[in-house]
Amino acid sequence: MKIAIAHPSLNACGGAELLCISLMEALKVAGNEVVIFTVERTDWILLRKIYGDITHPNKEIYLLPSLPKIPSNILYSIFLLSLYTILLFILKLRGKCDLVISTCGEKIDSIADIVYFNSIPLRCVYSLSNISVKRKMYGKALNLFLRIIDFSGKNRLLLVNSKFNRDIIKKILGRKAQIVYPPVNLKKFHPINRRVKSENLVVVISRFLPEQNLDYVPVIAKLVPNSKFVMIGPCSTASKNTLRKINELSRKLGVRDRVKILVNQPFSKYLNALLAAKVLFRTQPYEPFSMAIVEAMAAGCVPVVPRCGG
Repeated sequence: MKIAIAHPSLNACGGAELLCISLMEALKVAGNEVVIFTVERTDWILLRKIYGDITHPNKEIYLLPSLPKIPSNILYSIFLLSLYTILLFILKLRGKCDLVISTCGEKIDSIADIVYFNSIPLRCVYSLSNISVKRKMYGKALNLFLRIIDFSGKNRLLLVNSKFNRDIIKKILGRKAQIVYPPVNLKKFHPINRRVKSENLVVVISRFLPEQNLDYVPVIAKLVPNSKFVMIGPCSTASKNTLRKINELSRKLGVRDRVKILVNQPFSKYLNALLAAKVLFRTQPYEPFSMAIVEAMAAGCVPVVPRCGG
């Protein structure tokens, strides 16, 4: 079969992007021709730096060479969402692929034949507690928009990454979904000769985005004076304000010497941090499934996560 996989951008280098790459590899191994469709051109050098050896598609098609730098996270999200919607419509209308798979159902759960959800759909966040008014308004607006175009994909197959996510989609959208857990290569994180974890090191694995609640890290570091914190994750233009706030708060609370930030690091740095740390700390609420948590557990870390999640 000729299969199209649509994803906004692989350059975000998060768990959703790793899932997309793993799906692409699985489909190619099964003998299919895979075409990847993205809003911006993929930086394959960056992906190899972050993930190591990865499989390339048979063909890559993108709308823009690169995304413009937009200082507002909301405006950036709306811009990316609009282009991704256009991309999916182009794929369906052209009809040159046997199957269209969207690996970013949390943004758009319509149009494609198969939709995979890596997190709670944005159109559902208005129903959650402890969510900012701005995000709730954005979620309600998106829900209204998607109701208009839902007709284009009533027969689509929905796949989710956890029972937690499946139950939310059933409750809010009234749709049934099947669980397909994301891929985690435990062997990479479980060495035979495990080192002794002597240092009180806490590792924070996350994208540097507002909804991750990373400003909690300096606050917690202030309360745990005998520990060091290392924050590791992908960084983009949308991360600028988040990084600035973390640095300012760390300086204000006097913990800058114990809170280290590492962005866009190679896989070896990520692995060494997990192998050295005693604790993995996650701050994002309502997380359906985190590949980083599973990887950290395999590396011998104790996960400390918000109770409201999967």
